[in-house]
Amino acid sequence: MPEPTHRSFVVVDAENSESLTNVQGEAMRATLYRIIDGALPHPEALVAQEDRGDGAMLILGIPVLDVLDRVVGAMLTGVREHNSAAGPMNWLRVRIAVHEGYVGRDDKGWSSDALTATFRMNSEEVVKKALERAPRADAVVVVSDPVFGGLVRHSYRDTVTPDEYGSVTMHSKTGDQRIWVRIPGYPQPPLPQSDSVPAGSAKASTNGPGTPGAGPNDATIHTKNFIGGNAVIGTQVGGDNINGRS
Repeated sequence: MPEPTHRSFVVVDAENSESLTNVQGEAMRATLYRIIDGALPHPEALVAQEDRGDGAMLILGIPVLDVLDRVVGAMLTGVREHNSAAGPMNWLRVRIAVHEGYVGRDDKGWSSDALTATFRMNSEEVVKKALERAPRADAVVVVSDPVFGGLVRHSYRDTVTPDEYGSVTMHSKTGDQRIWVRIPGYPQPPLPQSDSVPAGSAKASTNGPGTPGAGPNDATIHTKNFIGGNAVIGTQVGGDNINGRS
């Protein structure tokens, strides 16, 4: 196996893709890939891309600050523009995870603990729940503690600031890790109260795993969102916010 190189990682997934029909899924993928392709600043930025059915993994050869500023920013704009044109009945909502670290490649593909952590961040249940509880949102963005502490919290760019972030602990067999979650457009992400820390809190992590503290309201809004080009689809917002049923 060749020696690893330091790269930036992005994992993107569409929300509730398991609820789509095959026709709806094809429409969703076409929209998602159009947004991903349009978010890349130049072709040379992309080192590798792997399809994940309802999403994609990107390994990028640009600094993670550029990833957060230009790539993630463009993805959020692309999703927002699609949703604005399509209307709520055809919304696409995505989870975007960002991390950086060393990664190597063998004849089967790419791997490293940092890349694995990016997938785990994207699929973390609390991240999914945060998006479910934010029915007006287009996306949830989650970054690792090293990315937040080393870059985001310092506000090097106006587009990459700690505003709107809150943190939770991601549990794994290799140990607990602090991750930082943002719902663009929401002052604070609706994270579980027992394990969340707002970015502006004195208890917030800046250089390593932090101490859990008080978080925002833990009210749950249940949502199911669907997308499809010409397919007949819809968005269901239910639970306590509509009729008291889950």
